[in-house]
Amino acid sequence: MPLDALPEHLRDIENHFPDDEQFGTRTLFGRLYRWYQKKTKTWFAFSYRCQAGWARWRKYPMVLFAIGSKGLWRFETKYTEYMMDTPHLRMAGSPDSYLSRIQYYKRWHFAVQWPLMISFHLYPKMTDVPKYGESVSELDGKVWFGYWGHYDADSVYWMITSMYVGKNWK
Repeated sequence: MPLDALPEHLRDIENHFPDDEQFGTRTLFGRLYRWYQKKTKTWFAFSYRCQAGWARWRKYPMVLFAIGSKGLWRFETKYTEYMMDTPHLRMAGSPDSYLSRIQYYKRWHFAVQWPLMISFHLYPKMTDVPKYGESVSELDGKVWFGYWGHYDADSVYWMITSMYVGKNWK
């Protein structure tokens, strides 16, 4: 499996990824969860770093379809984030940026990016949508958020088993 998808500082699977410990190791479920996560961590991880051609993917995701309410679109780069108010997402951004799965400043959004990644969110109350520049630290429980497959700042695509639906940003 493509361990080379991960940057050097993450290739020691046993000593990284604290989320794998979220259920502890005292219970049978916790031990099984941790074992499964450590054994399968790279099965569905892909990157431009991969040596095998089938696992070598583009450096940044490409927007196939994105729709959302009024508000700024949030883009990310390896080092920072920036906002854009544009209806033409396929033309937006730069070659070194990507559409974030976390869109704080829109009431709702639905996006599909290539390789196949889906993200969506909804603030049930319009009054919960933060204005650009306001704090986004108190949003847990005020938003419904989900994704299937995601890209992170380590330039790794986490696919297939990477999914989440809940009432906080992840």
